[in-house]
Amino acid sequence: MNKLAAGILFCLAASLAAAPALADCAVKAPPGLVTPGSLTVGSNMSTPPQMFIDAGQPAGFEIDLSRALAQTMCLKPQFVNIAFGGLFPGLGARKFDYITSGLGITPQREQVFDFVPYLVGGIQLVVRKDSGLHFKDENGLCGHSVATISGTTQARAIERVNQMVCKPNQKIDLKYFPSFNDAVIQLRKKSSDVAFVDWAFASYVTNLMPELAIGSPIISGRPEVPRNKLGMALRKGDKPLADAVTAAMHELEKNGEYAKILDKWHLRNGDIRKPA
Repeated sequence: MNKLAAGILFCLAASLAAAPALADCAVKAPPGLVTPGSLTVGSNMSTPPQMFIDAGQPAGFEIDLSRALAQTMCLKPQFVNIAFGGLFPGLGARKFDYITSGLGITPQREQVFDFVPYLVGGIQLVVRKDSGLHFKDENGLCGHSVATISGTTQARAIERVNQMVCKPNQKIDLKYFPSFNDAVIQLRKKSSDVAFVDWAFASYVTNLMPELAIGSPIISGRPEVPRNKLGMALRKGDKPLADAVTAAMHELEKNGEYAKILDKWHLRNGDIRKPA
């Protein structure tokens, strides 16, 4: 064999070894991705332990899960960190394949977007430990100032209480901020009495900051307010992508990788396979 032929064979063998074979992909990548060969994910990376920036890199449960989903489809994960308010418009403008940012699946959102569930959610109150405040549920918040994110499950719950429960002179002073982290900063500064956040973030932040305390049980989870599911949001009607992400999610559940990621971030209480 001459040197030229040997060199060609060597390069071919090296390229085949470097590229994943189609048979290695547990799930076939869908057509029409924003960037061919990549899974482009939009997220507001400001809410540990689910998605945040650590040493300049995306980190957290939802980030690890997206990486695993991409690997299952032999795709390269690409993450775009964006303000929460830009997530849904960005998805509609095809800046991402899907968005993941602790998004509760609600009937209103399902009218506009498709979802692939990945975690059982829940909402919880955080207070300053020295305040002595504790609430059975959100109905007890009348007369208090509450910090949360606009457009979230938490904000809608407070708006419902203001409309249906609180007396005119005892309305909740609802303050909107770009992230749960910002809401907790306001709580620490005593600019609000309560921060209304996801249960996973409540657990994380109260363990990290000893001056804060859990101010309620997980508020959802009772018959009138069931625990919601969190999901990756996709453009409505993008069936090939929804089918591929769903199949990849099922593969991670089957091979144990989903459980490993839950355990890494201490989120077994949110296992999507458990009854909500």
